[in-house]
Amino acid sequence: MASIQDVLTHAQQRHTAGHFAEAAALARAVLRLVPDHAVARHMLGVALCASGQGEEGLAHIGTAMLLEPGQPVCAVNRASLLQSLGRRADAAAAFHRALRLRPADARLLDGLGSCLGDQGHNREALAPFKHRLALDPGMAEAYRKVAIVAQRDGRLDEARRAYRRAWRLGGGDGLLVREALSLPVIPRSVAEIEESRSHCAEVLRQAREHGLRIADPMREIGVTSFFLSYHGLDDRVLNSELAALYREACPSLLYTAAHCREPTRAENKAGRRLRVGFVSDYFHNHTIGMLNEGLIERLSRERFEVVLFLTPGPDDNLRRHLRMVADRAVDIPGDLDAARRIIAETRLDVLYYTDIGMSPFTYFLAFSRLAPLQCLTWGHPDTTGIATLDCFLSCDAMEPEDGEAHYSERLVRLPGPTVCYRRPQLAEPRKTRIDFGLPAASRLYLCPQSLFKIHPDYDEALIAILRRDRDGLLVFVDPRGQGAPLLQRLAAKGPDVADRIRLLPGLGAADFIALTADADVMLDPFHYSGGKTSLEALAFGTPVVTWPGAFMRGRHTLGFYRLMGLDDCVASDPADYVERAVRLGTDPLLRAQVRQRILERCGVLFDDEASIRAIEDFLLKAA
Repeated sequence: MASIQDVLTHAQQRHTAGHFAEAAALARAVLRLVPDHAVARHMLGVALCASGQGEEGLAHIGTAMLLEPGQPVCAVNRASLLQSLGRRADAAAAFHRALRLRPADARLLDGLGSCLGDQGHNREALAPFKHRLALDPGMAEAYRKVAIVAQRDGRLDEARRAYRRAWRLGGGDGLLVREALSLPVIPRSVAEIEESRSHCAEVLRQAREHGLRIADPMREIGVTSFFLSYHGLDDRVLNSELAALYREACPSLLYTAAHCREPTRAENKAGRRLRVGFVSDYFHNHTIGMLNEGLIERLSRERFEVVLFLTPGPDDNLRRHLRMVADRAVDIPGDLDAARRIIAETRLDVLYYTDIGMSPFTYFLAFSRLAPLQCLTWGHPDTTGIATLDCFLSCDAMEPEDGEAHYSERLVRLPGPTVCYRRPQLAEPRKTRIDFGLPAASRLYLCPQSLFKIHPDYDEALIAILRRDRDGLLVFVDPRGQGAPLLQRLAAKGPDVADRIRLLPGLGAADFIALTADADVMLDPFHYSGGKTSLEALAFGTPVVTWPGAFMRGRHTLGFYRLMGLDDCVASDPADYVERAVRLGTDPLLRAQVRQRILERCGVLFDDEASIRAIEDFLLKAA
């Protein structure tokens, strides 16, 4: 008869071979004989976790830890499993416990740092990563991790030094690009913005002179120039320089589909629908998915065949609906080479990127020629500098007169909002500010945009509004826990109003809309305007005060008002912005009149079939 040790050895072998159910059965057999056998209990827990029964498996590992509190392997595995299940706070506590048993374990230090960083506790995350470096100062990957969390914490100089050190230790040429893109998330000042852009330009110049070589940009870099777009400045030169570097450093990006090398003949398209592919990382319950749902659903099926390319993501109701309404839904992996080949096999006439710059995957994918016509639209409203993107489809009402100069792509000005967005509805019973812990008596000035949109140029206007309206309350929404630097910046400039600035935690979609509808005034940030958020506010008549920026990304709300034929809330300069906001906030009669005019006219912004027809006409002519 086999001994208990023999059974456990066999269980470990079956687990190593991937036969987790058999390993669990063997561990259970031991526990029937010896219920308090810590090793068997731990083996059962690990096997259950590996087979997808994470919560039950963790319970057994917890029992094993109680049976043998000094056994480090149980604590180590429990921490790692909690991390894999996304329970980051619990995992961080488990990593702390495991480190008491193994204080110099590099895997545990990395795990703790990652968990803390993922929760937004970037300063705390630096400590375990630096401990890891102290154990092995020649570890390039450890410097890279320090750089990432230091950048998130606003320590740009420290991040840049760490990236450069990691590069010199042989961590790969992509680290120089990461250094160039070490931009502030929430800038401390205009001077910091200017310095970071200057540093970016200089490191890109150094990198091109060095002759970088990048084999896998997703793995070696994995970020975009996303934060440049929030600086209120022209990004065409920097984004074009970055794209030129990638073309030189990573020739594999320049893939061309076979059918794009063939001569185009009109007779090849006669009598068939134009095949249009849509691609994004955000075809689920996300702003991008919601803004493009109407177009994907309602594009003429007599004229177009719609192919939807879905990257790995949440299988929610919106994604399932998009799958259903597309002619074809094709799942593509996160591997660039495999995705390029799958898309190429569909022989598209048009590839339509709903957003470029938000996701590294679609950004790098766009360097390939996968359709004769490749276009993008304003999901992320900034130019890309990528030569294989032919045109940028934009809302004419949002573009400044000199808009063409801001794009490396050909600017195509279209009528209407260029989105077919469903008018949102309020859930009943309707929530009010009281439900969100805000005082009923205060006037609510709401700025619910992502906090990285709040430019330092905007601070004085916000402070002036609160100084003019002593009963005013300024409210932001902070789902990522990033708000401390913004509060510090505002408090330094307006200490007398700092107690009337609030940060609300992340809200569900229904609560977000309810808060928007209950606001007295919504404040549109300088330089980067609200898109979906402004649409939601206008749907319920909430006045959105805006001062149009120099670039399209600062003029979304202006465009909506132009389409509505209203200018009550459009300011001519920052002083006028403050004046209009305070008048709307403090004059109930004026606010009621403006709300009524918005409600009467905002219908032109929703379910706009004319925008779809305009996009159809352009695609047919251009392709």
